[in-house]
Amino acid sequence: MKTIKREFPTSRKTAAAVLAAAMLCSPVLATPASAAETGESMNFTTSALTSAVPDGAKVSSAEAAAAAGKLFPALTPAQVTAADYSAYYEEDSSPIKAWRLTYTLSDRENANASVSVDAVSGIVTDAYLPVPAPGQPDREVTAEQASEQAIAFLVRAMPERKAADFVKEDLSYAYNEGASITPLFGSPSYSFSFRIKINGVPSQNETVFLSLDRSGDVTGYTRSINHLSYPSATPKQSATQAQQIFESEFALQLAYLPVKGWGAPSSGYYLGYVPYDASLAPIDANSGKLLNPLTGLPYTESIAREGVALKPGSSPAPAALRTEEAAQLRLEKLDLIPSGFKLTGQQTYTQDYPQKNTKVWVLDLNRTGKGNLGNINVQLNARTGQVYNYYLYEQDAPTGDTVKPTAADLSRAVAWASKLLPNAGEWRLVSVPKEGDWNLTYSFLRYESGIPVLGDTAAVTVNSEGMLTEFNTSEPSDSMTGEFPAANTVKVTATEAKAKFLEAVSPELYYSRFDRPSAADSEKSGSEIRLTYLPMLKTGGQLNSFNVLDASSGAWKTLYRTSLSQRPSAAVTDISGHEHQAELEKMLDHAVLVADESGKVNPDAQLTRGQWADMLARAMQPDYSAYNAYAGMSLFRDVSADSPDQAAIGFLVSQNWLRPDKSADFLPDTLLTRDEMAHILMGVLHYDKLASYYNSTVDLPGIADAAGILHKGDAALAIKLGLLPAVNGSFLPQQTVTKADAAVVLTKLADLQGKTDTFMNWNSW
Repeated sequence: MKTIKREFPTSRKTAAAVLAAAMLCSPVLATPASAAETGESMNFTTSALTSAVPDGAKVSSAEAAAAAGKLFPALTPAQVTAADYSAYYEEDSSPIKAWRLTYTLSDRENANASVSVDAVSGIVTDAYLPVPAPGQPDREVTAEQASEQAIAFLVRAMPERKAADFVKEDLSYAYNEGASITPLFGSPSYSFSFRIKINGVPSQNETVFLSLDRSGDVTGYTRSINHLSYPSATPKQSATQAQQIFESEFALQLAYLPVKGWGAPSSGYYLGYVPYDASLAPIDANSGKLLNPLTGLPYTESIAREGVALKPGSSPAPAALRTEEAAQLRLEKLDLIPSGFKLTGQQTYTQDYPQKNTKVWVLDLNRTGKGNLGNINVQLNARTGQVYNYYLYEQDAPTGDTVKPTAADLSRAVAWASKLLPNAGEWRLVSVPKEGDWNLTYSFLRYESGIPVLGDTAAVTVNSEGMLTEFNTSEPSDSMTGEFPAANTVKVTATEAKAKFLEAVSPELYYSRFDRPSAADSEKSGSEIRLTYLPMLKTGGQLNSFNVLDASSGAWKTLYRTSLSQRPSAAVTDISGHEHQAELEKMLDHAVLVADESGKVNPDAQLTRGQWADMLARAMQPDYSAYNAYAGMSLFRDVSADSPDQAAIGFLVSQNWLRPDKSADFLPDTLLTRDEMAHILMGVLHYDKLASYYNSTVDLPGIADAAGILHKGDAALAIKLGLLPAVNGSFLPQQTVTKADAAVVLTKLADLQGKTDTFMNWNSW
């Protein structure tokens, strides 16, 4: 059983002495909290800096503020409005003692900054400073200049290091083509992540993250502090030997992969090659053995890589659950109501998994027997009766002990999976617990025609008595039945795919951290840092399970946020030489536009009102669908809850850029005209009332076709702001807008940030 090291005194008397000292040095003291009764933590807050040093610490709040001011000269002690001290333990029992300083800045309304300082070493560990309001800054740095300024800041923050000690991480494969998507609207920033070299070797355990605004000023800083010792940086296995080990162990699996990657709405699957987990494992730089990436113990595979097929189970036939009684009867048939439990609550709701507007039952069962309380929560598909989630909590269940899996445990878990998965014959067991794990969890993967479908997963957890304690399943391919490409569409052989991976990857020396819970006496427990070889992509970044090779085209892909690729403009094939190439590239690099699978954006294609709403929403938030506050609601007469345009229009409504009207039509499939674009733009700028007033008063002198403009006030303001300038003396109100036209308008709209009273000023978001 894992133990927690105690360092802080348990008595209230000692804690009171610390707080009394703080009071003597500070005339103003917020209500403090005494040390925790267990002695595992201590917390208190002062509203003024003092020279008092908490028990066990070496740095006072005043000294912490001095350290913060040295790194961030703009922050002065006079701006500190709260100093919070906390002492606690990390999972590995490392003591953490820190000051959190809160600053109130007077140069901007409601602007605060926050800095954390290690209360033992006096090192600044993180800082969050206000991002400037959108608008044109006094100076603007390029990405390359921002990177140089980030390194310069790190050398100042860690004077014991030199610039070469900071290894910038290429996050392109972890986050798809760049560190992160920067929305077109808002305050652009640059983000960098670095590994710190120790003894000349990058350490996975020591990282630093920096955010800089477009002026090059640091707005975010987080640095990890290591408490473990480092071994020698001299490996017993040479780089050549590590390469040989890596190549001998490397293997790929052919799998069905979601076209849009993880987390995106399912739109189909393609066949691709993905590395097995063993191919991603660290290599011990001394022994040459593969290591478990979490524990550092020798890597083991207790299940064949191709999995173990389940036999079809005794799951009841699919049936609609129209009533509470039907849902309860379903649980009884599945043996999911243990003795003593009774139904105490139920509700229904709709979700978009696995298909849009799926109705789900949520049932709560409780056992209230004396001294043996328990609760069960279950979610079932109301149409089919399939169990999605099941969780059993028992108050008196033993905790903190590791497990010793047996053949009986495996048999029981497989039996539960066969019963709870209606199509159990399509699933395979792919992972089993090992001795020393915290629970008996068995994982399963669905196969389609003998090929794994990544993302279709299930997990079963049982206790030592074989009782099911947890079950969950995720099968996003449920609505894609019959839409899987045939195996004969594969054009890249497994041998060719392996050669491409090996050409792109090379093992490199890294210090890796491993954490192990207390388990059998034969296993070492605790945390340690070891010298390893990690499979690193030659283009930057560590090889991971998101790295995919398309089995048909041979193209590299990623499973993470595929639809939000960063800086993809260089790969687009149909914008080179276009009149508005620069604006189109800007839209692509901010994910306002996304190229199709053939690499085309079709810049001269006419835009519909629905597509314009999508571009506007993407300009504010590229993955806006995750932030739709009006999800599941009808917004216009022709924009129902399940409309493909609902998410974009709902996001615009949430920004107050558009007013919903269930008695009117939005006409999302109608081509967008310049007249209509001007009208929508004024809603974004919050000039719609002013434009409406001008409709009856403005005569648009010099505009030859003014009589044909329906929204004259909107057009007048759009012309005045330069968003839709006249063309040879005409406004061309009925001319349809192309994607390229929209790119130009959005570029100009982005330049208006911070220059109007409402659009993207400090209070607008």
